[in-house]
Amino acid sequence: MPHIPVVGRRALKTRLFIGGLYLILSLGAVTMVVPFLLMVATSFTSEVDFQEFRLIPRYWYDDTALYRKYVESHYNEDVLLYNQTTSRDEPDFRRLEPPPPVPEKVVTDWLEFKETLPSNYLLTAHAYSVARAKISLEGAQLYRQFLKKRFHNDIAALNRAYHETRDYFDLQIPQEQWHLRTFQPIRDRKFRELMEFKATLPDRFRFAAPIEGMYRDFLRSKYGRDVKVYRERYGLPLAKFADLRLSERLPRNPAMAQDWAEYVRKEIPYHFVGVDPAAEPIFQAFLKRKYQGDLALYNRNYAGNSSAPAQPITDWSQIRLPRETPTEGFALSDWADFIEKALPLQYIHLRTPEILFRHHLRRTYGSIAALNRVYRTHYRDFSEVAIPVEEADWWYMQRDKKQIRREFILRNYRDVIIYITVHGRALWNTFVLVTATILLTLTVNPLAAYALSRYNLPQTYKILLFLLATMAFPAEVSAIPNFLLLKKLGLLNTFWALLLPSAANGFAIFLLKGFFDGLPQDLYEAAELDGANEFQMYTHICFPMSKPVLAVISLGAFGAAYGSFLWAFVVCQDPRMWTLMVWLQQMSTWAPQPMIFAALCLAAIPTLLVFIFAQNVIMRGVIIPMEK
Repeated sequence: MPHIPVVGRRALKTRLFIGGLYLILSLGAVTMVVPFLLMVATSFTSEVDFQEFRLIPRYWYDDTALYRKYVESHYNEDVLLYNQTTSRDEPDFRRLEPPPPVPEKVVTDWLEFKETLPSNYLLTAHAYSVARAKISLEGAQLYRQFLKKRFHNDIAALNRAYHETRDYFDLQIPQEQWHLRTFQPIRDRKFRELMEFKATLPDRFRFAAPIEGMYRDFLRSKYGRDVKVYRERYGLPLAKFADLRLSERLPRNPAMAQDWAEYVRKEIPYHFVGVDPAAEPIFQAFLKRKYQGDLALYNRNYAGNSSAPAQPITDWSQIRLPRETPTEGFALSDWADFIEKALPLQYIHLRTPEILFRHHLRRTYGSIAALNRVYRTHYRDFSEVAIPVEEADWWYMQRDKKQIRREFILRNYRDVIIYITVHGRALWNTFVLVTATILLTLTVNPLAAYALSRYNLPQTYKILLFLLATMAFPAEVSAIPNFLLLKKLGLLNTFWALLLPSAANGFAIFLLKGFFDGLPQDLYEAAELDGANEFQMYTHICFPMSKPVLAVISLGAFGAAYGSFLWAFVVCQDPRMWTLMVWLQQMSTWAPQPMIFAALCLAAIPTLLVFIFAQNVIMRGVIIPMEK
């Protein structure tokens, strides 16, 4: 082993020691940076993936992860609606897998047919979150843009037209539940414009009402999900529960007919029920019996109804079956009673999206064999064909992948920015508070420190001790006395309430006095010989030379004012005086965690920019007092 001189060994030990310190500091830096990067990464996620805690969100590069997020948004974050539509039984969206590949014709046939369905057969996708009502999915943002253009960005005009009191952030697409019998929206201006907006959306923003899925849910509530029960009850060779289909007409199988009749009578929405023309005399007799032969009463009840004849009827035989399902008033009530109580089941035929799609395929392909050749399937009859829901979702996701990914990246930050800009005067109040706090801090504290430094008062150290003693007590101790004093002075809900309690800072005065004490007395003597007064010496000598220390004090004042929440909320309870942090805290009461992280990242930007652009001055302010 070669001999190493003593000096060399010492130098080696020193280098190893320094290298170890650098390694420890590097590890410490990593422990600080990684949590911050995790917060930033999580701010781009949603409920389906925010618990993965990845430094890079997986949906940025993985199509399967993007598919899960897309499906979550597509079904309005409603896993129950997703299960009804797809006949699955998923607890959430986190474990979804893309469907097996199918011929493209399977998807395009459905997508082309879907565009022919009326609006009350289609639900709006990416529209609203059932889990978090105020989250703005992609459709909600498009709805706001539509209304802004319609009302020329005049929220007051919109509120007058809709008889509401909202701001643009609160504008959400009204929930559509065409698959529920109880859903009967008011056909007012808001509804008409919603339907107009819905027609302008791209095709991936609409999906069919899951009537067949609702029928399976109805059966499951009675018999469970075990397919063996249905094999025994119906005598059918069912492979799985999802193979159950809703028949267009009353089934011949007695057990199926009993369940079908109960579902049609009690559950299915009326606009999916068709009535054969042969039932018209039965409808006339039903109305005559219900109104006890009083034509005048019938005419009064139906006056002004869209389903009523143009002229009052003079005989019950003039009544016709409605061409479209009634949507309001006595017409809807009478039609509901007729279907539920009086209409024989053999006159009913269902017009669900699934049944109409099967008719479309029958017309298109003619035979089930031709369909099987194109679809590469083994259906025995058109009644077995299911809507390719999952395949269509995957197809949409692949087609619009870039736009969908960009939407998920921007969504949380867009919502936070809109929330901040439309609520109160958060940005203006915060700007005024921060600016005034810094100016007041740079006025009161340097003047006090200059006076204590220039004039050797006998009580100087007692004053400093008193000022430093204020730092020994937490802010909560003085909060109540300060609040009561401001209340007596009538300063609550004003900027003075935010500014005055923090105008003087004991530590800032102590720090500045020490710095002023270290300045050479020759500077003051030279200035006095040149005829300068105290104010001129302060402004031309002390103030310019103390910029590094003043920068540190200003940074502290900025951080205290910008990050203040509790005091700002206590003394300014009027929302018009709320600062940014108060609004963000209010948002945290309803927003999901990824959105809160996005708000924190945005809120950190001003502080980061201040430090980046003033770091040289700030570092000098930290180092110089330590050297002194």
